[in-house]
Amino acid sequence: MSPKPPALYFDLVDPLSLLVSAVMDQSGVAEAVSWRGLELRPPPAALIDPETAEWRARREFAARQAERLTRPAGPLARASAATAGAANFTAMGSPAVVPWTRKAHELCEFARERDCLHAVRRALFRAHFIDRIDIGRIDLLVEVARRAGLDASETRAVLDVDRYTVAVLGNRSKALTQGVAVVPALVLNEGRLEGPAVLGQIERAVELLTRTARANREQE
Repeated sequence: MSPKPPALYFDLVDPLSLLVSAVMDQSGVAEAVSWRGLELRPPPAALIDPETAEWRARREFAARQAERLTRPAGPLARASAATAGAANFTAMGSPAVVPWTRKAHELCEFARERDCLHAVRRALFRAHFIDRIDIGRIDLLVEVARRAGLDASETRAVLDVDRYTVAVLGNRSKALTQGVAVVPALVLNEGRLEGPAVLGQIERAVELLTRTARANREQE
């Protein structure tokens, strides 16, 4: 039996999660991790205010990391057009609306069952950071899902009835049991990297994930 893959906790409105997502895609290790949505500030907490000093500092840190990662020797140096576009979000100001993301993470769970999680994940990041779409709205999520290859009618139906709410809340419970406090968080057998530490040690993390993916393939 193959070992369970490392867990990567992320939020779709988080600039640090976006960069980790881009690096995982470009490095070819996206399939080696279990992607688990974890909302930064779920209700009843207030929506994130993008104008606060804390959020601006988060974006500025992400911008510095994006610059480092896209240097000639960095993991995003030869990024595809789609990945590079995601990594270069830092040239833009923060989206005016930073919505709650439970419904967007429910969409990811639905997409996982339809074997198109990664296409939908990338589409949701792009929708928020590049296209400035409010991914807290079901009607707009349905359109993002349709463009990513899911059936629009079925997507609306599952989101309307909260079919994947339990799965999303289960991700949060699992995160708490693993000691995860912030996103992005990468939980490996060797330990846990959270927040800035994920980006600061991303090359090491990718190396570990590459070894894990290779070991899993050898045991299949």
